[in-house]
Amino acid sequence: MASAAEHLRSTLKVIATIRAASLRPLLDRLQDLRAGGAGAVWVIGNGGSQANASHLVLHLQEHGLKARDLLAETAYITAMANDHSYAVVASRTLRTLGAAADTLIVITGSGDSPNVILALVEARRLGMRTYGLLGFAGGQALALCDQAVLVASSDYGCIEDAHSALVHAINAELGDLTRT
Repeated sequence: MASAAEHLRSTLKVIATIRAASLRPLLDRLQDLRAGGAGAVWVIGNGGSQANASHLVLHLQEHGLKARDLLAETAYITAMANDHSYAVVASRTLRTLGAAADTLIVITGSGDSPNVILALVEARRLGMRTYGLLGFAGGQALALCDQAVLVASSDYGCIEDAHSALVHAINAELGDLTRT
């Protein structure tokens, strides 16, 4: 197990490899949605990635975007998982509420979580644009995203920390309204 100092050094090294320009397609899409007012932004993750997804939704809403957290409603999630399976919670929500003008952002370390993959498949079926904040080599999610920012690490902690930094970078680019 790595020490706290080793983890911090590893995380800094991983974050330093991320090119800010790799966020540009997603940032441009968010700016377009904010300017035009059409289309919602759906966001999903699992575990620590879901915490980052919820955080991103908060910032997107603060910037006037119609952002929704696909895994925010606990009672709905448990009912859907009980009746069908956890893997289909997000994809069934998108099937019912999503539209071609919408955008899906996935945040995932492995890129292979079944619920994230099924959400991406459904989003593409609907004609949505898809973006990912991914780790490892991107997993199956990489091929299903129109654009992705890949955090080149196999350490979940470093990946989640880097994804958190990307959430804050997105917020900064959109104009940090929380400081007003």
